Order: sequence, then structure tokens, then C-alpha cells
Amino acid sequence: MPLFVDIHSHILPGLDDGPTDLATSLELVQGLHALGFGIFHPTPHQKARAWAPTVEQRQQASEELRQALAKNGLELEIRQAGGENMWDDLFLERHPSCAFPCYEGDKAFLIEFTPHLLPPALPEQLFRFRVAGLLPVIAHVERYPSLVKKEAALEALEGKAALLVNLSSLGGLGGFGQKRLARQLVKKRQVHAVASDAHGDPDLHYGRKGLHWLERQLHPTEIEALLCENPIRILQGEIPE
Repeated sequence: MPLFVDIHSHILPGLDDGPTDLATSLELVQGLHALGFGIFHPTPHQKARAWAPTVEQRQQASEELRQALAKNGLELEIRQAGGENMWDDLFLERHPSCAFPCYEGDKAFLIEFTPHLLPPALPEQLFRFRVAGLLPVIAHVERYPSLVKKEAALEALEGKAALLVNLSSLGGLGGFGQKRLARQLVKKRQVHAVASDAHGDPDLHYGRKGLHWLERQLHPTEIEALLCENPIRILQGEIPE
């Protein structure tokens, strides 16, 4: 199976609530590589009054990690860093000019919400991004039960956003409720890709459990789609079928 493509992670040192230094960042990436990941599109948090690393800061942290990996003989790819954009006042300030961090190629961007305070008229707002040529990618949808428990709410998102679940949620990191919902979404083929959302060791531990669950439940070609093929399509601005 090809190396997994991770489109949601917090592996860059010193930018958010992920690794605090380069050595810890290197250990985290090595742990993710042991799970099968080899291509990383880092997404440090973009949150008002918390973290909002600049383009320059993201580029510098990425280059430091690339050099550390090369020094340790690890041929892994750290691609252009985007961001995990919280839908908050900072995001809304950047919204009109789409000045928030996007993935490499500027065809898609990662978004998250306050779990119990989803934006009003969300499908319509996501559709406007699609009209503008951008693909919204919703992080860890298992954290938004009001969005994904109702068939009508899920159907309203079709064609408007790509949906991700966390590998660690499949393994139980977020508790029983998130694990059950994440697994249901995967079983029903209602999500488009799986990502690590890695911050530290717990994500590796539960990510391993999540990967074992996928291997028991899905055919290898389906796992390859969720962790290799579909992430690439999402980065190209496409919603996988």
C-alpha cells in the first residue's frame, strides 16, 4: 500500500498546541510514519486569541522539520503548511478576501467549528466557497453530532464540503460517543478521508487502534482510498465519490 497522505496534523514545532520543540516534532512524525504516513500537509491551528502563525512562521517551522528528517535519514515529505481554521471572528474577518491559510495549491482549506455552536445556514455558506472555486474540508466531523446524526443535515452538505474523521477517534481517543459516530460514518461511506489530527503521543496510541479497526472492517482498497487516494483528490479541490 502507498504511504498515507495526512491532510490534518499539528506536527510543526512551536506553532500551536502540538509539539513544543523540534525534537518532539521529529518523534511525532516518526511515530506517524510507523503507522504508515509518509506525506504530510501540516495544518497548525488558526484561532482568534490563541494561535495564528503567519506564512513565514509556518514556512520556517516546515523547513526546520524537513532538515531534521533528512538529517535522520527519513525520506518523508513535509508539504506546504496550511491551517486548521476555526470558524470564529478571525476567520470571518478573513472570509471576504479568502485570506485564511489554504492547502498547497490554494484549491481547498481546512475548517473546524465550536462543537455545539455551528454557523447558521452552514450549507449555504459552504456552497459560496464552492462557487468561488474553493473546497471547504471539515475536520473531525465526528465532533459535530448535530451535523452528522441527521440524514437531512448530512445530505445538505453533499457537493459542498469534504468530510474528514480522525484516525484516533476511530480508536477511541475522543470517548465512546465520538468513536461510535466516527465508525458509523466510515461504515456507511459518509466521509471522504481519514487524517491523524496528530498533536502528540495519545494520537499515535489511539491512531494505531483506529488503523487496526479499519483493517478489520474494510478491504485494503477502501483503506487506500481513505488514507491515500481521496486526500490527494481533496487537495486538488475535488470531493471524492
